[in-house]
Amino acid sequence: MDEIYQIKRKKTYFSLFLLYFMIYFCTGILPVNIDNLLLNLPNTTKFGIGVLTAIYLVIGIFSILIFGYYGDKIAEKFSRKKVFAYINLVWIISFGLASLSLNFSYYLLFIAMSAIGIGAFMPLGFAMIGDFYPPKERGKRFGGMQFGMILGSGMGIIFGGILGNYAGPSGWRYSYGLGFVLGFLALLSYIYIGIEPEIGRTEPEFENFKGEINYNYKLTFNNLKQLFKTKSVLGILISVLFAGIANATLAIWAIFYLSSKINGTDAELIATTLYILSGSGALLGSIIGGKLGDSYVHKEKINGRVIISFLGLIIGVLLLIAFYLIPFFAATLLEVIFSWIFFLMLGYLGFFFAAFPMGNQFAIYADVCPPEARSTANAMNGLMVNIGGIFGNLLLSFLIEKNISLLPFAISLVLIIYLFGGFFWLLPYFYYSKESAQCRNLLLKRREELDRKE
Repeated sequence: MDEIYQIKRKKTYFSLFLLYFMIYFCTGILPVNIDNLLLNLPNTTKFGIGVLTAIYLVIGIFSILIFGYYGDKIAEKFSRKKVFAYINLVWIISFGLASLSLNFSYYLLFIAMSAIGIGAFMPLGFAMIGDFYPPKERGKRFGGMQFGMILGSGMGIIFGGILGNYAGPSGWRYSYGLGFVLGFLALLSYIYIGIEPEIGRTEPEFENFKGEINYNYKLTFNNLKQLFKTKSVLGILISVLFAGIANATLAIWAIFYLSSKINGTDAELIATTLYILSGSGALLGSIIGGKLGDSYVHKEKINGRVIISFLGLIIGVLLLIAFYLIPFFAATLLEVIFSWIFFLMLGYLGFFFAAFPMGNQFAIYADVCPPEARSTANAMNGLMVNIGGIFGNLLLSFLIEKNISLLPFAISLVLIIYLFGGFFWLLPYFYYSKESAQCRNLLLKRREELDRKE
């Protein structure tokens, strides 16, 4: 691989990272501005926020399915780069329009529109990363994208909170305006420096192949059925579904819940700061988890990628259960200091360990799925997150609309579901090595076919 291509690949990856960062910057604005929307945007209700989240996730599901299955077919006609640029423009414009909403109905419409572009990002963008990098680097690269997601969410919460609370009744509007401007700049960087990867070129089976890879293998319905028969993919997708119930729900309601738990002077400020600092543990966890997984692949002990992910998830969720459910004592200054340190340690370590699977799960999809099925596997991951988020948000918003005192019970329920889902990582433990070898053999056969044509 020549040096010029490596430089272009690095720049393209960075532009993808920036776009992913900005997606979650914009989605991070809502959780910290629920109270501001209730006060300053006409017709906004707590149940309406839950309905908005559900509609956003449903539309995201359809976008994920369409681009996960038809994305490569569309890209054949218009090029993958062009399609990817247009779908990113959709969510950027939508968040810009959200800043101009006259009432909650308009806000709901624009946020729902953004889901079309956001839903398409994972099947297209993550498939490109799988095509850019070989198996030994994929955990780190996918972990880096999850780093961008978490950092973007944190920055969205910080800037959304600052502008929402200190820039007057229209502060939340300025947050979305800022997201629109920065998102558009990130898109321009992709348009000017981004390149398209060559499908199959980074696979070990094609390492010394100098000819052109005429990749004519199309995704068929039989491929799709085989995807769900792949036990490694199935186990991770079920785990992701349960994780989505917790993560997508807590992403919206965690600060609101922690504020009520602290229940004192500056409770919302304390809760926001505690949540952001604790959540930053996932930044390091996503990178380290991916690197640890890659290190086992380097040693040809690929099941280590699964073990690291499973243990990290179980330990992390147990710590997060303690973080959310243990009472926050704030009767005296000493209790406040002790509680602050204690909960920060619990939360940071919980998010750190729970982030271990983030990069590894996409690396596993890329290892056990042929290139033509990778965008669909990534799409199924996003699909499961959204389905879980719909269920979790509707459940929580329904319970607290009836009785706000049920909020701790709802939080406990989604965390227990999260823990239960972690045990489905045992399926990849038993099948990942075998299914990865089967995929490698398939690619070797394709390499032999190309060699015969040379």
